[in-house]
Amino acid sequence: MIGRYSNMYYQTRWVPLRRRGLGWHRCNVLFKDHKCVASCGLAYGKVLELVLDVKGCNLNCKYCWCWKMRHGEEILKYPEDVLRDLECRFDEVSRDFFVSRKGYRVGVIRITGNEPSLQWDHVFELLKLIDRSKLNGCKVIVETNGILFGMGRVSFEGLDELEIDIDIDVSFKGVNYDQFEWLSSSRREYFRYQIEGFVKLFDYYEGSNVNVNPVLGINHAENYCVWRGRRYVMDVEIVDERGEKLDFYEYSEDFENEVLSRRELRYDEAPFREYFGINRDTARLVVAVVYEGKRFLHVLPSEIPDLV
Repeated sequence: MIGRYSNMYYQTRWVPLRRRGLGWHRCNVLFKDHKCVASCGLAYGKVLELVLDVKGCNLNCKYCWCWKMRHGEEILKYPEDVLRDLECRFDEVSRDFFVSRKGYRVGVIRITGNEPSLQWDHVFELLKLIDRSKLNGCKVIVETNGILFGMGRVSFEGLDELEIDIDIDVSFKGVNYDQFEWLSSSRREYFRYQIEGFVKLFDYYEGSNVNVNPVLGINHAENYCVWRGRRYVMDVEIVDERGEKLDFYEYSEDFENEVLSRRELRYDEAPFREYFGINRDTARLVVAVVYEGKRFLHVLPSEIPDLV
């Protein structure tokens, strides 16, 4: 079964590592010729992650960090081909002089991009291959909106038969129906499927090698680009259709009773960042920037210098 991928962010993920003195890895030059889909970035601390960006989504989020990916070139690969990309990148990075000298190591494989559940049969076959490979010591993180699991259109059983540790991060597009409808540009009832998808996954895999987490898919954040002295001077707010700052603690009753009763919501996973793959026109609709005490509605952080 063929999977659809993109390597649009391949080089971008290595940039923070270059700033940390890890050089410009040769894979960042050769990846286009090889159509490699296994990019490499920083997971946390000195742990690196290999990242697979699948292509295609069932939502249309206004702030989507990989909107351009949906409309760009796709790379078609069988699970065996993807495993070869992962193992090749793992080997190349692991024996890199700068990586080893700085004490970094590859410890995570992240399957993300648009929406992995749209090609779940392919993803599941890939996970089985990883389980039997040299990469089986890596934690695997699968990021999903959970909707197809909630609808019952995808069979998620079998992951607990693998020996690898798996995190399934269910990315909620808001914490109530109004927020979901506004942020995802999708039918509000799909938020219910997000809840049901999380509950099904969590209850089925509780106590196993599969850890299911609720994650807020977008959040307010200080903008990392503007640091003055010992403080940030630019804040990014996520706003509703009236331009008012969204309250991500304004839970719907079923979200609070069914999701938060099982596990605490992670707020730190997806702060707003102005990635080059966003749709700038729709992203502006959900953003306000506060810079040196002045609030700029429907303006992206990079546009502030032209306004002050």
